[in-house]
Amino acid sequence: MADFPPLVATYRVQLTPTFGLRQATAIVPYLARLGISHVYTSSYLQAAAGSTHGYDTTDHARVSAELGGEIALIAFHEALREHGMGNVVDVVPNHMSVADAWANQRWWNVLRDGPGSEAARFFDIDWTPPEPKLSGKLLLPVLGNDYASELADGKISIVPVDGGWEVHYGDLRFPVAVGSVSRTLSEPSEVHAALEHQHYRLACWRVGRDEINYRRFFDVTTLAGVRVEDPEVFAAVHERTLQWVRSGAVQGLRIDHPDGLRDPTGYLEDLRSAAPDAWIVVEKILEPGEELPDSWPVDGTTGYDTMRKLSALFVDPAGEQTLTTVFNSFVSDWRDYDEQLVESKRVAIEQLFGAEVTRLVGLGAQLCEASIVARDFSRAEIRRAIVALLVATPVYRTYVEDGGGPVSEPDEAVMLTALAVGGALEPLIDGVLFEFIGQLLRGQAMSALLSRADVDDFAARFQQLSGPAMAKGLEDTLFYRYNRLIALNEVGSDPARFGMTVAEFHDDMQAAAARRPLSMSSTSTHDTKRSEDVRSRIAMLSEIADEWAETFFRWMTMNSPKWTGGRIDASIEYMLYQTLIGAHPLSPERAREFLTKAVREAKQSSTWLHPTDFENDLFAFADAVAADDAFQTDLARFVTGLDDAARLASSSQLILKATVPGVPDFYQGSELTTTSLVDPDNRNDVDYLERVRLLDELDLDGARPVDANALKLWTTRRLLQIRRAVPDAFSGSNADYRPITIDGEAAERAIAFCRGGHVVVIAPIRPVAISRSGWGDTSITLPAGSWSDALDSSASAVEGRAFEGRVRVDDLVHGDCAVLIKRSGSTESAGSTEESEMA
Repeated sequence: MADFPPLVATYRVQLTPTFGLRQATAIVPYLARLGISHVYTSSYLQAAAGSTHGYDTTDHARVSAELGGEIALIAFHEALREHGMGNVVDVVPNHMSVADAWANQRWWNVLRDGPGSEAARFFDIDWTPPEPKLSGKLLLPVLGNDYASELADGKISIVPVDGGWEVHYGDLRFPVAVGSVSRTLSEPSEVHAALEHQHYRLACWRVGRDEINYRRFFDVTTLAGVRVEDPEVFAAVHERTLQWVRSGAVQGLRIDHPDGLRDPTGYLEDLRSAAPDAWIVVEKILEPGEELPDSWPVDGTTGYDTMRKLSALFVDPAGEQTLTTVFNSFVSDWRDYDEQLVESKRVAIEQLFGAEVTRLVGLGAQLCEASIVARDFSRAEIRRAIVALLVATPVYRTYVEDGGGPVSEPDEAVMLTALAVGGALEPLIDGVLFEFIGQLLRGQAMSALLSRADVDDFAARFQQLSGPAMAKGLEDTLFYRYNRLIALNEVGSDPARFGMTVAEFHDDMQAAAARRPLSMSSTSTHDTKRSEDVRSRIAMLSEIADEWAETFFRWMTMNSPKWTGGRIDASIEYMLYQTLIGAHPLSPERAREFLTKAVREAKQSSTWLHPTDFENDLFAFADAVAADDAFQTDLARFVTGLDDAARLASSSQLILKATVPGVPDFYQGSELTTTSLVDPDNRNDVDYLERVRLLDELDLDGARPVDANALKLWTTRRLLQIRRAVPDAFSGSNADYRPITIDGEAAERAIAFCRGGHVVVIAPIRPVAISRSGWGDTSITLPAGSWSDALDSSASAVEGRAFEGRVRVDDLVHGDCAVLIKRSGSTESAGSTEESEMA
């Protein structure tokens, strides 16, 4: 990357059939004007037909035809070069799409030739599962109904194709083993007999959760796990991507779901060796207090950890007791958050990961049988112990490697916690079993009776499952149940921790500047449950907890008669009101889509596997709420009363993201105010014509705008100009982070810090209080030197007012936030050219 422009900021683009590489090329000039240095794209390798995200790769050697193909990609890279920009691209090493067997020729070959296929090593398949019926076969849970019914109805057929034979089921095609069919088969019994000779077994989709015998992405049966730990597989998966890196067309790699890999550390070492100069970030969800393993040769994460800290900073701890009382009294669930987390993880494991647990139990039973101390434990006890440990693991996973090497201190701490909590969850199981499993998970339960390969396999598969168990139990279950303040219910967050102190934030940012200063900083992504602006508006409820409680109870009373089905999901209703505030105005159609996902993910009143009639009652309630003029007027009044604070919160969050340690990422469209919710709502195409028009108007006017949309766009560009003008403040050995003390009546409502001795930031974190009461006598003492207001559009940095020493915040802020840059030639200045750059 030495010959390429510095990494200033990334802009995430979701490539889809309606917004492909040609459309991405068309917005490059706009992004260059905005100040973006690198366009950060979802994968453009060939994916499943109609893919809207690119995580369902079918061919690692080809550029997606639906996205424009090779020619469009060349044009895209050329446009980036012409504008002095670069490309960061998604890498998906963990899985491939197998939804359409014909589209994935490696999968097709495995289905045709079975364990002897040359492609069999590519996928993580158990050819000898506990079920004898699947020995040497792949279970394919693709049928919409049970096998017998689909067969009798003639929906499964074997037809001649190009001189050979294929199995057809609707639009799906499957290969036929060589020599297993020689004539046309018309009777269901004949078709069944032929299917029995294939290397796969067609089954109803519901069978997959309990008997599937290939590793998958979470519980998605159409995404099959890839054995990227195999050097040949690694080479095939990364061949094209590394070609683009070596050619200079791609400068950064975003690694999807490394926790799904058998050996994330070894994988990242191989990748770094193959791309030594690339900027590499990993999609790793860190729990509070957790750090990336020191052994990972990467620049950082994709930014969920920074997002969590920024969101928490804007949550007022003073509102915790009131909001807790309101939530508990309404939902009638007073259980401790940790207790609810245990239940949610257990529900997710039992409903979604039966096959994976069964595989672990089979391995565990073999190892117990080979052990003198553990051989008397039954499979039922082993299963209960494994599930308890999965539930009790406090992070997504540990990183013990094959071979039984030393366990890191963080991993040992995680295991000790899991063993203690797991044992408490199953007090009737002898602690000897937990001790034995604990040694297996450390890779250290070795004796002459135990197989090294089996121990390694058990430990690896437990680690590969603990991540999905946490994700589905926490993010996709509890986050839709525990709705005390849903601004905290975000990927990488802990809703039980109500806010974050300024001192804690300062400590974390100083550590980030020292440890991984080039980690990504995000506030919205394609996987967030709410956009940054929705989240920040909801967070403000913590500042006005009493006012919100009064409003909520009024709404609950007003809308109670609208529950006409006889059943109420109180938690979902409470979530709906917060969502209506954050995403206002929310159309009935978008509300229905969101509620469908929310109620099914919560798994209390309905589920994805078994949708219930309650959904109709919920939709009727939501529609009635939307049609109630009195309620809508009250809602609009409440939201409008927070508009000034919302604008301030949006600006403050944006300024912090762009100036704290890390590389700021801007999710597509978020340079304007966004009200998007969880996918697919947040993956819709963006109106770039509107954004170009607004940018043109800003260029013509020149002044700092008042309109919230234009202001966010203006502030985004100005912040990126600052990052370019004063690069040493944000990257390099001198780009430290120094807290600045704030004094006065609003001291607890804001945060201030200095970056690299050249940029000072003052930003409110209690936007409601500041918008209503102002700054009063609040002041700060600036670091030595003379400082200019970089957000003042009325004068250049050279001509504008200079600030030194102790200054009232009211004299500094424009729009109630301030970003100051040190004038060149002033005391302790490094002689930078920031004045001319900003002029």
